[in-house]
Amino acid sequence: MAVAEHQFLLDTGAWRAVRRRRLIERVALPLIIVGAVLVVAVLLVGGSAAYRALSERAPAAPEPPKAVPAPTPADTPIAVWNGLGADGVAAEAARQLMLAEYPITAVGDAPDHSFEKTYVMYQVDDPGGIPAAKRLIKQLKLQGAVPTPMEGVGANRLDGARLLLIVADPLPD
Repeated sequence: MAVAEHQFLLDTGAWRAVRRRRLIERVALPLIIVGAVLVVAVLLVGGSAAYRALSERAPAAPEPPKAVPAPTPADTPIAVWNGLGADGVAAEAARQLMLAEYPITAVGDAPDHSFEKTYVMYQVDDPGGIPAAKRLIKQLKLQGAVPTPMEGVGANRLDGARLLLIVADPLPD
């Protein structure tokens, strides 16, 4: 029999790379899981401690804003616009407001006559604007009137008015 020839393979390092990768796969996955569990535990313990510390230092709930009383009618100048389009609606509203002792700064027509409701508009930066609008609605018995912030109305059209009344329904007598 002939001498068996042994083939010797040169070590290229391929088998070492395979063994190293298998070792990493066996060891790394459990280490990653253990590390993740530790991180979650630290966050839970530390997070609850931080929450307790913050809640102890948290300021009390802010006080509700104090109600601003409505200004007197004499201190509530009003501009009156006709939002209905019928003749004399704004003038009649201005007459009733003057009888209720409100100063009138301007009487005129709204930019268009398509208003379906009567609006009492107040200036956004006026703390007494909302109470003044609500008082006017109640005092004149304006059924269905809506108090709303005044937007897009030029100050030159108001002549110093605190409220703007856009009349879309005839006022009750």
